[in-house]
Amino acid sequence: MQTVVSAGTADGEQLSTVLAAGLLSSLVHDFMVRTSPKSDILFASAMRLPVARDHLLIPELLHRTLRLNSLTGAYGEIWNEGYTEHGRYWASDSWAGGISYIGRPEFVSYDSKWTTLVPLRRESDRRQALVEIDAIVALMLSISSDELCTIYRTQFAVLFGYDRTVNAYDVNGRIVPNSVLSAWRRKGDAISLDERTATNVSGNTYTYELPFVTLDREADMRQAYAHFEQVLAERS
Repeated sequence: MQTVVSAGTADGEQLSTVLAAGLLSSLVHDFMVRTSPKSDILFASAMRLPVARDHLLIPELLHRTLRLNSLTGAYGEIWNEGYTEHGRYWASDSWAGGISYIGRPEFVSYDSKWTTLVPLRRESDRRQALVEIDAIVALMLSISSDELCTIYRTQFAVLFGYDRTVNAYDVNGRIVPNSVLSAWRRKGDAISLDERTATNVSGNTYTYELPFVTLDREADMRQAYAHFEQVLAERS
């Protein structure tokens, strides 16, 4: 039986916890944990991971981490704290590339007060934010874009396979379910409205809009890396 474990920071700063969450969500830190496999990932595993506390891209890392995790108003205080400290950067922040969907929301955050517009909810947007976190953390740790992509291809075979052969997104940024994809792969864009409609496990019914696309994580990581490399050069 495993006990319940929580973590915090010695300085008690909430944004330090957000920074740790952002770093730990990256492929880079995931890979570093994998290099010394254990049955549990506990305090000792986290303590040996590198942290760039004073890096110039920390505002962008915190912004994406909070947009991914601040799902309800309960995160209002920590969102306000992040905006108070880094709002001058967040106000001009933007997506670092990726595919542009119809109605894709701007990444910029204009207000220090948490609203329902803060959390990223669409699958494609959440995926893009994680891709950008991967690029940011790689830059923080002086890992090249080639090295980042090599880590992805060689160490995350399951994710690589899903990206190439399983996950497809509709024009609204939703992951297309297998039942719809199966019909689409047989019929192409001649698929009917009924065949494009499916009910998920939560009981919500959606009609998935064409065109369906498969996204290239490696290309998106390289694009994000180049974007943040330019941000870093301008800020240095």
